Amino acid sequence: MTSTTSTIEALDACFSTARLGMRPLYERDEALYSKLYCTPELMHNIAPPMSLEAASRSFVAACRQQSPRPQRWIVTDQQSNEDVGLLGLIGRGDAPEIGVMLLAHSHGRGLGTEAMAGLADWAFSRLTLQRIAARQSVPDNPPVVRMMLRLGYSPLPATIERPHGGEWMLERSAWSSHRTVAMAMVPSSG
Repeated sequence: MTSTTSTIEALDACFSTARLGMRPLYERDEALYSKLYCTPELMHNIAPPMSLEAASRSFVAACRQQSPRPQRWIVTDQQSNEDVGLLGLIGRGDAPEIGVMLLAHSHGRGLGTEAMAGLADWAFSRLTLQRIAARQSVPDNPPVVRMMLRLGYSPLPATIERPHGGEWMLERSAWSSHRTVAMAMVPSSG
């Protein structure tokens, strides 16, 4: 692969919404990645926070997973041009898992919903996916439940492995009919 080809592929992996720009994760993003994964307040509904060393190892692995198609994107607030989070579509199978993490000052503004709607649009328009999965580490998290329902995800039944539930699925057909509603909920200005 030539650098021109990789540049074109990287540009094709960039997308935006009304307030956000998303670009693939690169080596220069380690500080933001580590901040997200090492901050206890940001991780409390996801997993135990990582040490800096563990976050650094995780970042190296995440960068290796960016080929042949990106699995993680940096979320940038277009008004301030600040990188405010990380968006992922992890896995190469039939139903990769979506997720978003935002810095604390970006919470409560609908940016997570907007970023995930943008990624669903990108994924369903460029990939042959039929569904996107999501998983909550803490099933009783009302803001996440509201976001998933707003985006058209269906809750999956509890299982022996996950007796409290917290798994969701978005079918391509559901997104096609729901995307207009989800995108209309995105504010046009910050």
